[in-house]
Amino acid sequence: MRFFPLLLWVLLALAQANLRVGIHEGFTRVVVDLPAPGVGYALEREGALLVLRLSGLALPPSGGVVDSKELASYQVVPEGNGTRLLLRTKSPQTEAKLARYSDPERLVVDLYLPSGPTSPSGAKTSPSGLTKPPRPPKPLVLLDPGHGGVDPGMVGYVVEKELVLDVALRLKRFLEREGIEVLLTRDRDMHLSPDKREDLSRRAGLADSSRVNLFISIHANASPTHTAQGIEVYYFGRAQSQAVLDQVIRENGGGDLGRRLTQEARTVAEKILQDIVAQANQRYSERLAETLGRKLSQATGSPYRGSFPGDFFVLRYAKVPAVLVEVGFGDHPVEGRKLQDPAYREKVAQGLLSGILTFLAQGAFR
Repeated sequence: MRFFPLLLWVLLALAQANLRVGIHEGFTRVVVDLPAPGVGYALEREGALLVLRLSGLALPPSGGVVDSKELASYQVVPEGNGTRLLLRTKSPQTEAKLARYSDPERLVVDLYLPSGPTSPSGAKTSPSGLTKPPRPPKPLVLLDPGHGGVDPGMVGYVVEKELVLDVALRLKRFLEREGIEVLLTRDRDMHLSPDKREDLSRRAGLADSSRVNLFISIHANASPTHTAQGIEVYYFGRAQSQAVLDQVIRENGGGDLGRRLTQEARTVAEKILQDIVAQANQRYSERLAETLGRKLSQATGSPYRGSFPGDFFVLRYAKVPAVLVEVGFGDHPVEGRKLQDPAYREKVAQGLLSGILTFLAQGAFR
């Protein structure tokens, strides 16, 4: 079965929370990011009007037209120390599913129209007669096997460009078995441009597509002493230590070129501090990084060294959760030899799969 990706997101910045309305193929999703876990909520229906009552969360008045198949408009109405969110649907038959997720705290309301055999209320029913909401579509995942062609990347017990392509192809097969659509920035030993800046820009541009929902760039690590081992995952932001900055410069091309591209990416990272929408995406990227790192460590037995912000050129313009994964140290005498083993690479791909599925199951993609 083909699942349609996210088509559009309308991002609205509010004083104490972010209200986001996503128009998907088959349903409309409304997300309210909450500042704390103590906010109470209740969803009520008045014909075609849905009322989400939020207690303990005061938001300024606002409103807008959405005009999806399911939702006509929304309105935020202050109410004492709380807020009413009015969702004017296109039809009294519009169904609603409300869920709450933590870390980060958020409420998710999915609106959809019933189809197929229906109950008297208009909701879709199973052969047993139980009301069942439609299965929401899965996102489109963009996998970026780093380097390639004229750029071998790290060369140790393995060659980075060969290792990460193999892992990406394995992961692609696993994801497609789950019904998830996958795109690759490269599917063979090739570069997108012989010029490093242009190569990274083209990869970053693919991550900026409105069709993409997750972006994962796959790499292999190295250390000056050849003694480090383990898994690291990065999301976009300003590097907070010299060790991370050195790693960023290496992945951005190394030497003077790497330093120039890192400074260019750093300029973008500094703008995030003034952009509420970008900050929200950064939080999701951080969560994706942490989930992937832990699941990858569990699958391989390799130590998890943590997730960190970094000024990676390839991540700088992504408007969806985006991370760069270092699946291991290819220059370590033990881990490097493990990364040569097809069975171990299979574990790496399985760990990444587990992390992606866990992230999606938490309702974290937008």
